[in-house]
Amino acid sequence: MKKIIQLLVVAIVGTTGNIYAQNGIYANDVLRFSRTDYGSSARFKGLGNAQTSLGGDISSIGGNPAGLGMFTRSEFSITPEFNNIQANSNYLGQNTKTDKNKLNLNQAAVVWYNPVIRPKGSNLNKGVLSFVWGLGYNRNNDFSVENNYSGRNSQSSIANDWAQRANGYTANNLGNTIENTAFNSFLIDRKLGTTDQYLPATSITNNTQSSNEVRRGSTSEFNFSGAMNISNNLYLGASIGFVNVHYESNSVYNESGTIIKNPSNDASPDTLNHTNPFVGNQYSLVNAVSTRTNGAGITGRLGLIYKPINEVRIGATFQAPTWMHMEVERSEILDTRFTGTNPRTFQSDYLNTNFNYNVRTPYKATVGASVILGQNALLTADVDYIDYASTKLSQSDGYRDAITENNDYIKQNYGSAFNFRVGGEYKIDAFSLRAGYGYNGTPYKVDAGNMSAIKSYSGGIGYRINQYYVDLAYQRLETTNFFNPYYLDNGSEPLATTKVARNNVFMTVGVRF
Repeated sequence: MKKIIQLLVVAIVGTTGNIYAQNGIYANDVLRFSRTDYGSSARFKGLGNAQTSLGGDISSIGGNPAGLGMFTRSEFSITPEFNNIQANSNYLGQNTKTDKNKLNLNQAAVVWYNPVIRPKGSNLNKGVLSFVWGLGYNRNNDFSVENNYSGRNSQSSIANDWAQRANGYTANNLGNTIENTAFNSFLIDRKLGTTDQYLPATSITNNTQSSNEVRRGSTSEFNFSGAMNISNNLYLGASIGFVNVHYESNSVYNESGTIIKNPSNDASPDTLNHTNPFVGNQYSLVNAVSTRTNGAGITGRLGLIYKPINEVRIGATFQAPTWMHMEVERSEILDTRFTGTNPRTFQSDYLNTNFNYNVRTPYKATVGASVILGQNALLTADVDYIDYASTKLSQSDGYRDAITENNDYIKQNYGSAFNFRVGGEYKIDAFSLRAGYGYNGTPYKVDAGNMSAIKSYSGGIGYRINQYYVDLAYQRLETTNFFNPYYLDNGSEPLATTKVARNNVFMTVGVRF
């Protein structure tokens, strides 16, 4: 996993600080913001979110807008959700489990039905029969998860990362960076006989490492949609969506071990003597990083549904890319404590960084079909195509080289993916039983075993009486995430593999009027 970008900006001593990033760090964030689900009613959640050809549900506001054309009354609904997020991490052969619960609002929407007034005596089943308008809020992605992992590492230390990132800079030119903090805390030092090459001063034979990271936030949309019903067999719709992204990551990395003999304790005339007085002492360090990303953008959808016969529906949707502006705030601090013959504590100031960039997410094309079986059952299925390689970042704060490298990273590592969803419903009087399955393909060109794919299993029940209805749905999402506490140029950095399961319960309450 070669890391090409080492420094985005070379800081001038006395300024606010450097911006450091490994290759793909923004690309990975953008991928996170691009993999969205459908914010939908509990009915469609129970059907595995296979909704493209069904229509007649308030979820069409944020899905296939043509589905609004099937409404024959106005409607309002709200869908809260309960989330249980389980993370099972393996790091250096040691397993750690974490559990987190939260409540969210998944959807709230309203639809207005407007029939077309036809002249008396005209054919009421031909031509444009109605227009339907909808406003809705959808929560399309949830970033919440808490990851904990720990283990003993006999191959490397986080100081290896700091040393390689400091290479090429003299001590006086490291600026206000974490690498300079590590140098002044005696965790890294210059190689013997050099002024700008570094090695870790930490032993790699038996380091104890642990990390806690709490992520929170979501991608949400506020949509305005419209549709028309043509002759009760063709439905056309369009929508515009205003996208909001909020993402926070707060991580605390701990490491302890032994300081070894400094490999470069001599001094040359143009550098400071940096003899390490803590050789043989035990060290413990805490590296805390807080990142907050806020973004806003716009997207649009076009959709249609066609009924060749009353029992069959065919649907298609094209979702345009989302154009977003992202603002990032990052803060980092390093505390180091030495114990033994020479106890001492080093505490850094907060290293704060702010930067902006623009992003264009991939487009999405979807086709779906459904069939009505008798009077009581239906089957439905959808297929999405998404080209993640078409994601593109553009500069906002002027970091041209970093943007170019991240776009190259996207082209080299991301590919196209197919998602599919299937669902079924069976009605028993006023009740409906539902089940569904979904699979979101991996966005990577190379992903052995499709580890980054997302699988979903769902089921639900609905009850309708007069103009009121209540739907309940359970959905389980399963995927695998990967976390690196740090990166090494030779690709030998440790890796935490985390299996994440999201158990979600949705309840929709609605009324037609």
